[in-house]
Amino acid sequence: MYRKFLLSITLIMSLVFTMFSSQAVAATQDAIINTANKYLGIPYQFGGNTPNGFDCSGFIWYVFRENGVELPRTADEQFRLGQAVQKSELSKGDLVFFETYKPGPSHSGMYLGNGQFISATSSRGIAIASVNDPSYWGPRYLGARRVLQGQPEQVVLSVLPPGLYHDVSKDHWAYNEIKVLGEQKMINGFPNSMFYPENNLTRAQAAIIIGNVKGLTNETQTSNFSDVPSDFWAANAISAAVEAGYFIGFEDGTFKPDENLTREQVAVLFTRVFNIAEGEMVIPFNDLSESDWSYIAIQKLVSNGIAIGFADHTYRPKEAVNRAQFVVFLSRIMDK
Repeated sequence: MYRKFLLSITLIMSLVFTMFSSQAVAATQDAIINTANKYLGIPYQFGGNTPNGFDCSGFIWYVFRENGVELPRTADEQFRLGQAVQKSELSKGDLVFFETYKPGPSHSGMYLGNGQFISATSSRGIAIASVNDPSYWGPRYLGARRVLQGQPEQVVLSVLPPGLYHDVSKDHWAYNEIKVLGEQKMINGFPNSMFYPENNLTRAQAAIIIGNVKGLTNETQTSNFSDVPSDFWAANAISAAVEAGYFIGFEDGTFKPDENLTREQVAVLFTRVFNIAEGEMVIPFNDLSESDWSYIAIQKLVSNGIAIGFADHTYRPKEAVNRAQFVVFLSRIMDK
């Protein structure tokens, strides 16, 4: 009798857990879809992952992050998450992938149900389309991954020592720099020892890193920026960096903490933080003139070997900097 009672209790608890687990997943699915739909019509921007403009994987990354779910930044990395799902078994919130301009997952979106998905398109911005669209998406459909119910798989990843991350292997081009600065507690990763090296670095994240490097503190955690409330996760670091004169805000009274840090902003930031001397050479770039606000700062970085240009003789000052690139720049300047 007692064993039957225990068995009954176990079955009931299992049923209750399954019911609440399913309800939680459904609630998360609906919340993520509601967030995604808010951005319909937002224009496409290569490398974009803010409401100012999105590319496909940046849109997915941002929408899930707004709902407390951290994903890698690129479509290729997102395609390796969770579990594979057959097209006939797609569920709301599943990630769908397409092979467009190159082999492999070159476009990502999120399934909404009823054969529809939402994504950042170069022609219409954030838009809804059919996964079976015979004129374009249908023939290019590559596969789908279920990441919401796959999230627990990431939780069991072992916690690695400082400087080591599951997504930064020894053959990664920035492995040494990430490892050293991680060991020194200059940079931080994400839960479960993930670093997401290809994710673009935000202004808030940069403020955190600079605060770590310079040992900045700000006890009051106050902010004069309309988009940085006192309970914002990086409010303390932003206030300290602004007080030190390393960062400034924008004319509209905002800091734009979630906006990507660009290559020219990195140059200006580093000249303020590290007082970089002028180099002996002036390096010409096709997309940079002496009248540009960041010209002197960029020349200081390039002439000192901290940053370099591209093969087409451009610097691409407006291009976003990802987390690995920022760490490498920082490592070079700290070695000077």
